[in-house]
Amino acid sequence: MARFKQIRDGRSNLTVVEVYGDVGNEEIKTILDWPPDVSPHSKTVFDFRFADLSALSSTHIRKAVGEIRLLSGPDCKAALVFSNPADYSIGKIISSAFSGRGYLANIRGFYNLHRAKDWLLF
Repeated sequence: MARFKQIRDGRSNLTVVEVYGDVGNEEIKTILDWPPDVSPHSKTVFDFRFADLSALSSTHIRKAVGEIRLLSGPDCKAALVFSNPADYSIGKIISSAFSGRGYLANIRGFYNLHRAKDWLLF
């Protein structure tokens, strides 16, 4: 079972979602969805370096992405950070699911948290 916490920096309009543990098919939507008090125009880092994504299926990822409407704006920018090639490939499925739905958000995968933050902020 996955745990996650959100860290918000109002000055830079950046939210970091740190994910820990085994991420199941039903949990991915909860992790990728913005809470009601966070602007959908925020820049967000989803840090999966300490998570295990091996149980996720592409079908469930696409279904979860189809239910997330707040990432549909052109001002949305999200970085997905991974620690290994297998999880990075799951990130590719996540980002292609967003673009396949016609979402305008700019979503990119990284191996380095600092590079992800730099990409979001500059």
